[in-house]
Amino acid sequence: MKRFLFILLLLCCLCGTAAAEGTLTPGTQTQRGFINDNVLHSEIGDIHFSSYIPESYDGSEPYALFVTLPGWEGLYFQGVGANMVEDFGVEAIHYNDKMIVLSTQLNDWGQTSANEAIALTEYFLENYNIDASRVYLHGMSGGGETGSLVMGTKPELFTATSPPARSGMAI
Repeated sequence: MKRFLFILLLLCCLCGTAAAEGTLTPGTQTQRGFINDNVLHSEIGDIHFSSYIPESYDGSEPYALFVTLPGWEGLYFQGVGANMVEDFGVEAIHYNDKMIVLSTQLNDWGQTSANEAIALTEYFLENYNIDASRVYLHGMSGGGETGSLVMGTKPELFTATSPPARSGMAI
């Protein structure tokens, strides 16, 4: 009986500490102006990403959203913040002072990561004051491949996309 109660207590503790689906665990590490280790807990699994949210953002007016998908160096298995070796997100913050920038740390360049990018974009559209007419998608190299899958799956989420390379070939 004691063993049963111990296992039940352990399960309750584990379930109580798990993040709820659709919640965001904010990151604590910063790099190049971005918070690195954010995690969106979604129905398709945990989605890791870096974010830049301007200090001026208070939710009172809509901001643009720029989502950049990494190449090889930025996949999650490379380590937290590995996506920040690419300059695309960092450069994007200079173009519009009213734009939130997300740099994903996905798991592959296939449909799994395309679905993660879609879920992350939808989360921000639902939980932040984002101007839906100013949502942009960028992918470089393998991120361009993922971006093409995203656009093939849910193009209505994005105003424009710029996949400069797909499967390692310039297009």
